[in-house]
Amino acid sequence: MKTNFLISFLVCTLTLVATQLNAQDDKYDAYYFTLTREYTLNPDGSMDYRFVKQQKLLSYRAFNNLYGETFIVYNPLSQKLKINEVYTTMADGKKVIAPENAFNEVLPGFAANAPAYNTLREMVITHTGLERNATINLDYQIHTEKGNFPALMGQEILAEAEPVKSLVIRIRIPAGQNLYYKVFNGDYQPEKTIEGTFQVYTWKLNDLPAISAEEAQQGMNESFPRLIFSTSDNREEVFSFLTNQSAFMFASTEEMKNTVNGWLADIRDKFEKVLKLQEKVVNDLRLYPIPLRVSLYKCRTPEQTWNNNGGTPVEKATLFVALLKSAGIDAQVVAITRTAFTDDKIATLADIEDFAVKIEFKDKGTWYYSVTALNTANLKYTLPGKSFIALKPDGRYTVTKSETPAQMVKVIGTFIVSSDPRLTGEVSMYFEGAIYPFAGLSRDKKKMKNSLSGNLIGNDTTNLKISTLNIENGFQTYTVQSEKPFRKDSNFYYFNLPAVTLGIENWGIKTLSQKRETPFEIPSIADESYSFTITLPATLTCFTPAKKLAISNKAGTFVWEVKNDNGKLIVKRQLKFTKRLFPLSEYAEFKILMDYWNNPWYRQLIFVTEKK
Repeated sequence: MKTNFLISFLVCTLTLVATQLNAQDDKYDAYYFTLTREYTLNPDGSMDYRFVKQQKLLSYRAFNNLYGETFIVYNPLSQKLKINEVYTTMADGKKVIAPENAFNEVLPGFAANAPAYNTLREMVITHTGLERNATINLDYQIHTEKGNFPALMGQEILAEAEPVKSLVIRIRIPAGQNLYYKVFNGDYQPEKTIEGTFQVYTWKLNDLPAISAEEAQQGMNESFPRLIFSTSDNREEVFSFLTNQSAFMFASTEEMKNTVNGWLADIRDKFEKVLKLQEKVVNDLRLYPIPLRVSLYKCRTPEQTWNNNGGTPVEKATLFVALLKSAGIDAQVVAITRTAFTDDKIATLADIEDFAVKIEFKDKGTWYYSVTALNTANLKYTLPGKSFIALKPDGRYTVTKSETPAQMVKVIGTFIVSSDPRLTGEVSMYFEGAIYPFAGLSRDKKKMKNSLSGNLIGNDTTNLKISTLNIENGFQTYTVQSEKPFRKDSNFYYFNLPAVTLGIENWGIKTLSQKRETPFEIPSIADESYSFTITLPATLTCFTPAKKLAISNKAGTFVWEVKNDNGKLIVKRQLKFTKRLFPLSEYAEFKILMDYWNNPWYRQLIFVTEKK
């Protein structure tokens, strides 16, 4: 009797535990039983990377869309791929070993239009025997010949898109060498052991939650634990591995020089010359989106990039500098890294995210130019949390942190509505900071005007009354005329208030969830305000009720006001944020402000006329 009771109790307990585990995993497509990454620096200077995983699939989406295949990119000229083991354990325990035709080498997609990188290969492993509750077992390693990396270095986020039951990061280095490392956002210390002639550093983490898929998180998963490491603490020495290459001599051929002279023949201003050459590099040369590590930190010369009519970001940067120097303009290649994960005591190239070009102007200060897009504003105002590392050919460098983006928009309009009804008047716009498109205005004089919605200004350049364009801010006033400013429905007229599309509208924040798991980050500190004075004809009455709404909380301020002042309709609308990152404790208040801002009733006016 007691035995039967004990069995029943155990069955109920196990069922309850299983139910809880299933409920916990319901929102995930899979989870990892084990995930291991091993880095080894061999005594001869060669390196090995080993990847091992046991991953259980929980949904149909897991194997139909997410994890049914594994993609391994490597360079056969300097690296060798070895597949140690690939098999699937099905839900009933049956073991399905991957057949020979499950392994197919292809050209990586990012190298498809990059002839210079057609030696790269991507091993596509198609996992077989997949079903819900099946487990993928994968074990492979990549051997890299010596001389391809300046040090054993890497960067690992200590979390995955799915939960991880057991994560292991293991680094082996020969005895007598040093390993420099740091874990951000977590106090995780490695276990140090000796294996033969190797020192071994092992990080073991258990029950790691998945990386949230929420949008607008703090840049590049900054809030999650991250390990950076290197066997070198000399950043100049590591940078020189990149800058000692011929590309950083910035040599131009006679053909390149003559072409540049032709492009710039009619341009006298230095800033305009730079913009012209940037257009050529960005628009006329193909971008090869080859990750820097995949290219083994190698780059071709400006001449090769020019002749191939395309290059990687670092190759485009060296070509841009070469063209600038041939035009008599001094410039530097800049590596862009994430400030939060940069440590001068850990020398690595693994933290480089992109490249740009730095130029000093006597009257405009320091400017940073993209080599992959035509930035309308200085990059130092639009890349929050980044550091610009100006590289010199001898490995020396200087670091400049980007500024906290801040933008201000002020729009003031004075309109007169006739009985037709038509709308005339004038509108003034003031832009400052990250939103101010100083470089964009050099290319398109109508950049500010065209950013105002509503088609009230028109295309005639004579509409411009005042234009004061400084380096950090700009002010313009235009005359306004619109034949059909309203949308008519019965005896109601709807007027969408003009808004600047380059401002908060450009963030694309329209619908916010009720709850949030991670802090919410916006691109910039912002202060955007609109003030309109409207004179109406006797035939129109404002149906939108007079109201003054001013909401201030920890996230910022929202203002909406409609009032009649001596027969004129006054409308004010403002949204202001004094910080970029909103913790969970302030998310609800941030959502309140954005919801008011996006509410159609606070974005339009409604007028009514008496029915005839």
